[in-house]
Amino acid sequence: MQCRRHGTLALLALVTIALSVSAATISAMDSGNSLPPRQPQWNTRALQRLMREWEVKLEKMEVHLQPAMHRAGVDMWIIMSREFNVDPMLQMFGDYGISGWYGHRNAYIFFDPGDGAALERSLLGTHQSGRMREFFPTIIGYGEEGLKPHLEQFIAERDPQRIAINRSRTVAMADGITVEMLAFLEDAIGPVYSSRLVSAQDLIFEYISHRTAAELRIETEASQRTWGILRRAFSNEVVTPGETRLMDIYGFILQEWQDQDLEFNFAPGITIYRRGTQDGIDDTDNPVVEPGDLLHVDFGVRLMGLVTDQQHVAYVLHPEEAEPPAGLQALFEQSVIVGGIYAEELKAGAIGTQVKEIIEERAALEGIQASVYGHTQGNWVHGAGARTVFDWPDRYGDFAREPVRTTEFWSIEFSVQGEVPEWDNQLVRIPREEDAVIEPDGSRARFLVGPQQELWLIRSR
Repeated sequence: MQCRRHGTLALLALVTIALSVSAATISAMDSGNSLPPRQPQWNTRALQRLMREWEVKLEKMEVHLQPAMHRAGVDMWIIMSREFNVDPMLQMFGDYGISGWYGHRNAYIFFDPGDGAALERSLLGTHQSGRMREFFPTIIGYGEEGLKPHLEQFIAERDPQRIAINRSRTVAMADGITVEMLAFLEDAIGPVYSSRLVSAQDLIFEYISHRTAAELRIETEASQRTWGILRRAFSNEVVTPGETRLMDIYGFILQEWQDQDLEFNFAPGITIYRRGTQDGIDDTDNPVVEPGDLLHVDFGVRLMGLVTDQQHVAYVLHPEEAEPPAGLQALFEQSVIVGGIYAEELKAGAIGTQVKEIIEERAALEGIQASVYGHTQGNWVHGAGARTVFDWPDRYGDFAREPVRTTEFWSIEFSVQGEVPEWDNQLVRIPREEDAVIEPDGSRARFLVGPQQELWLIRSR
């Protein structure tokens, strides 16, 4: 069956998820830092969203970057970038279509003069939009002489003691400088200042994790929209058992994501768990959805620079069924319990690997076999911050050993598994994932929407 379009963007699931961001929470996160009203002259939705994203990022930089540099113990941050090889952190200071970033070699420099002076924000480079002056009031261009003499003079005049650069073994968003750009930088600033180069990793963790009230509003809206799309996708609006294929559901999600003017984060992954089939059947096989199937989806969107990441499940009723088999229902209820434990244990200061161990141990005491693998999110689907994963140095490195921080955006991601008597004691796994934020007091995580408290049901004729 071809997936059917809904005639309006009003989301069916908003009845279920009629949540709003707590005014107290927003106030506590970012008291007194309200944004100016949107400019009325931005006369298309696309431009309005882009300029709103610009405003939110500018406000965050102006309020929180200098304190983050203080906490990280650096007085200068240099982001080196070039055409076709853009440093990932530059998305925090503008966005494509406005800022340019097309220079041959560019240096984006933040300098803290100390003694309470304001942060200096300078751009040394070419091919820059004048709009970049909002982020970098000082723009220094160059010609045939190249960037090197300007960079050398700029650094020498300020004599920074600790210079952060985007170099990291395991944190991708803190590893944007290329081998050649690093060599160019070291040659330009000389051996004395090169000896003062340090990784920007701690600075990036500190800066990204401090979420503003404006960011929370965007993330909450994105989370609600994601939930709404997936709730409709796993309903009889889209699915007719015995006719609908997984790629029909995929197509519906794709169409809604585009019709709602959302940006790409990652493509939906849809899986069937079926009695008698040990492993899931994914959408590459494109099977027909049948009564008795357990459907799973993993999907997230991007809205004004912020992303979501959710996993939901639904059961396809047989014609004679009014509810799922008791074994599946019990297993899903176990997942609800684990989600609650997870939110309780995700406290500021706790180390990622330790949080994973605590949650799994508490679940085991409840007789639940759980596996926890959550992560921060926000500007990237796997964000700059702690991850509740096991300590695998080559893969997770410093992510696993990072502490949870207040106001971080999180993917509460885990699974439970157990034998289902009605499926001949087949071992069934139920993956779950919900968007959340760490409360401003650091006491726990709060779900931005939901969480899913019961199996969604799809009826058969």
